[in-house]
Amino acid sequence: MRDAESGLWAGWREASARAEVDVALRGLYAELDATIAAKGPTCWSSGKCCKFVEFEHRLYVTGLEIAWFLGGVTAAEGDAETNEPCGGIRLPQFAEHPGACPYQIDGLCSTHAIRPLGCRIFFCQQGTEAWQQDVYEDFLGRLQSLHQAHGIEYRYMDWIAGLEQAGA
Repeated sequence: MRDAESGLWAGWREASARAEVDVALRGLYAELDATIAAKGPTCWSSGKCCKFVEFEHRLYVTGLEIAWFLGGVTAAEGDAETNEPCGGIRLPQFAEHPGACPYQIDGLCSTHAIRPLGCRIFFCQQGTEAWQQDVYEDFLGRLQSLHQAHGIEYRYMDWIAGLEQAGA
């Protein structure tokens, strides 16, 4: 990894560990979850949404979201001695999960409580497409504002590529 990229990841990790950023992200996600619950979608836990290639969709996140997510995986649910994340998946083992999220285990999200914005919004239920884009754009704008308010570099990237970079 180049020094500039390494510095970005270090900055995102540091920012994600700050209490005020953690509180802001948790608040944003809680408000998003309430907004989505009011729309009434149903998740059948099919796991299709996590199989990106098969379902023909990509998940985009910010560097801060990945850093916060990985901090939650290793600190809250991982093994401190081995630094092994939830579900027994040690980064990077993406080759074992081609075209899919490596945190999906037996068809379920093993990191559901700390999943990023895009995961929270996407439902494969027919009819949810009508509101998903508007809600996504609204909350992505709020996420960008969070970055600005806390002086955090904003980068938008593919989930798998970002996880691979962060784990490098």
